[in-house]
Amino acid sequence: MKTFDEVKEQIKNRKILVANRGITARRIIRSVREMLQGIPVLTVTDVDKVAPFTSGAQELIHLGENPQAYLDIDRILKLAKARGVAAIHPGWGFASEDYSFPEKCEDAGILFVGPPTEPMRLLGNKVKVRELANRLGVPVVPGSKDSVEVDEARNIALDIGLPVMLKAEGGGGGRGIYEVYDMDDLETAFSKASVLAQASFGNPRIYVEKLLTSVRHIEIQVIADKYGNVFAFDERDCTVQRNHQKLVEITPSPWPGMTSELREQLKSYAKALVKEVGYYSLATVEFLVDQDGNPYLIEVNTRLQVEHGITECRYGIDLVEEQIAVAFGSKLRFNNENTKPVAHALQVRINCEDPQNEFSPNAGPISRYISAGGPGVRLDSCISGGYEFPSNYDSAASLLITYGETWNKTLAVMDRALKEYTIGGLKTTIPFHQKIIEHPVFQSGEYNTRFVETTPELMFYRDSEPEALRLSRLVAEISAKGYNPHVQLSEYRGVADKRVGAFEPVLPDIQPVKTGGIYPRNDRKALLDFVRDSGYIHFCDTTPRDTTQSNSGNRFRLAEDMLIGPYLDQCRFFSIENGGGAHFHVAMMANMTYPFNEARLWNQFAPQTPKQILVRSTNLLGYKPQPKNLMRLTSEMICEHHDVVRCFDFLNHIENMRPFAETVIASRLNVFEPAVSLSWAKGFDIPHYMGVIDEIINLIADVSGLSPMAATREFILGLKDMAGVCPPRFISKL
Repeated sequence: MKTFDEVKEQIKNRKILVANRGITARRIIRSVREMLQGIPVLTVTDVDKVAPFTSGAQELIHLGENPQAYLDIDRILKLAKARGVAAIHPGWGFASEDYSFPEKCEDAGILFVGPPTEPMRLLGNKVKVRELANRLGVPVVPGSKDSVEVDEARNIALDIGLPVMLKAEGGGGGRGIYEVYDMDDLETAFSKASVLAQASFGNPRIYVEKLLTSVRHIEIQVIADKYGNVFAFDERDCTVQRNHQKLVEITPSPWPGMTSELREQLKSYAKALVKEVGYYSLATVEFLVDQDGNPYLIEVNTRLQVEHGITECRYGIDLVEEQIAVAFGSKLRFNNENTKPVAHALQVRINCEDPQNEFSPNAGPISRYISAGGPGVRLDSCISGGYEFPSNYDSAASLLITYGETWNKTLAVMDRALKEYTIGGLKTTIPFHQKIIEHPVFQSGEYNTRFVETTPELMFYRDSEPEALRLSRLVAEISAKGYNPHVQLSEYRGVADKRVGAFEPVLPDIQPVKTGGIYPRNDRKALLDFVRDSGYIHFCDTTPRDTTQSNSGNRFRLAEDMLIGPYLDQCRFFSIENGGGAHFHVAMMANMTYPFNEARLWNQFAPQTPKQILVRSTNLLGYKPQPKNLMRLTSEMICEHHDVVRCFDFLNHIENMRPFAETVIASRLNVFEPAVSLSWAKGFDIPHYMGVIDEIINLIADVSGLSPMAATREFILGLKDMAGVCPPRFISKL
């Protein structure tokens, strides 16, 4: 029996081959180099030979151009032996679950970092492990005792009831599973499952299990040495998944139903299975647990798991280091006395996939890469800026782990880390995971394996790049092309049109007005009284607002406004309408400017004249209707920068103006100007519009708590000729 220190000396300066790629390779290489001080060697194909994850290896074994060469065990062993490799770590995926691998390593005189062949075969086979579990009294999901043919599958499904799952006998990782809800679909599903099982695992045999709904997916990490010592760690909760593929892993489980009694029961089941077959190395025993806390064994994974990192963070240990040491004969260092949990941990899988498009994978160059970091963050990644992410393999880019003293602290760190993490150029699962982390049901721990499919709002997000990256790319594109390709052109304006020359404005000197503006600002009553008592007509200049709805004008807008604004400010207009209409659609979508910043600047370079804005009722400042809470928020922002709020509804649905009326009237600083939308058509006569005006008065009265007569002194009434077709006689009569 060897100690860890003895094994360290045995491993030092010896070559350990990682027969894998990506995140797996980088993770294992780190453990080989650190305490063990071995020489990490890595297998690579042509696709991977200059990938970022190869940087930690001291030697590379080139497998050639075939992307599937990682599965060629015989060739890998031949090349490894020629390089003097002492041990091979299979990682996860590829050949890691091929039970012939340990035996072939032994024949080649190379140590296999993992279990021996026979225990690996027994625990890794879904049918064999069910037989073993039944013998040991470990509960299993109801289903077939052995692999079956399609007729047997039909009889079993009739016996245990639908829905059922057709599962690959040699499968794992959630692959090779078909759900059947209708007996008419069973034969087709069975055929597909068998073909997929053969392609994925080299074993076409299928068995049947009852599909349990409303369950948790809970697993126990165990590790055993060659001397019969076994240690089981606290559970990992892998309930958040899609199509049986894990998306988020947590330890310990945040589920209120996870009691200490259930935890110890699962650990005892896991240890019993491992001990019974003389297994050593890492293994993960996976269960489904129903709402009442009843567990059912589903499978045993005889390899290092993708989610092993959260167990490492919970206990402050290195599982890969221990796994390698155990393979070389070290006595297991973990026991109940010296291995205590110290943290909560949470992992999200960052994949180069588009969740909003059925999680379709995407490949290509990573244009920008900013990793998450700081206290409580661990990142196992295989990518970097400029890396051409390949399409030949799975879409896994990184594993983002956070840990903390409590579940809430761990969630808060993950929320921050996801917001820091930037992968530019490709669609990733980062924004999707942000939605999960923010969801109150996830935070409560009260969910099941159907959480993702029954929570469609997880897909409601805008996958936007950071503003700095988006703008810098746009500037570069416009500079290179000489025009903005995102602004629609027309027959009057083309890419090759002659450009306007340098603009040199003539700016006469302005004599400063010492008395300030003639109109009171920030006092609705004073402004309205001034207009009523003046005895003359007051003018509003809407030209600055009109230019905001013209793309050509918009390109010059604020720069031009800053030139003319000081002159307009001397004209003693009642107001300058400098925003509104389709302002937001044009400004924010086409020109990527922020109108409220411009409104703030307007009040600096033209401070004397009241500012006015035009609002399109429910459409706010664009072309699409918006919810009332957004209308209120927008009106509050408007009131900070504009004195007069001119509002219209093109169908004269006056009630649609209520959110704006409530905010503006309540402010006492701003003036509300509801406008009647006028049309010159049959039925739209004077009595009709007088009825609309009565509705406006009643709305203001209701909002202000005044009588209709008193309410008439609280606002300005606007008349808006929508198409400019109403004749003067009609307007005069109205």
